[in-house]
Amino acid sequence: MSRLPSLAMRFRALRRDSRGSTAVEFALIGPAMILVLLAVAQIGLQIQNYNAVRNLAADGSRYATVQYQQGTRSTPNAIKTWMRTKAISGAYNLNTDRLDVVVTQDASPRIAGLVEMDIAISYAAPEYLWSVAGKTLTISYNRSVFLPPAS
Repeated sequence: MSRLPSLAMRFRALRRDSRGSTAVEFALIGPAMILVLLAVAQIGLQIQNYNAVRNLAADGSRYATVQYQQGTRSTPNAIKTWMRTKAISGAYNLNTDRLDVVVTQDASPRIAGLVEMDIAISYAAPEYLWSVAGKTLTISYNRSVFLPPAS
């Protein structure tokens, strides 16, 4: 019977002891906070990929325009090659294995008297931090370029 009061006293002392409460709170909240941090990083990287694809299309159309203004009538394949080469540069840092660039010259342009080229870019953005099987984000961007006709 002498053991019972000391056991009850130990439980009361244990209830008032808060030395491990920080570790328990972190164990409960920590995984959720880390998951939110990783999700924010993943979204930021996907936005960077979208901006890179959009800016690559803008640079490709700018390149085509400058080439036409200088008298060099670049073919759609030459513009596509230039864009794929530019995609791996530090400004874009895109993986060309995941990149698909299609440059086509329209047979009947929407504006009479101009040459119309369509630039279509598709990029299968990688999952940087975790992978969900079969769920790949594909970024697609289309841009039309109107160029002066050959003189």
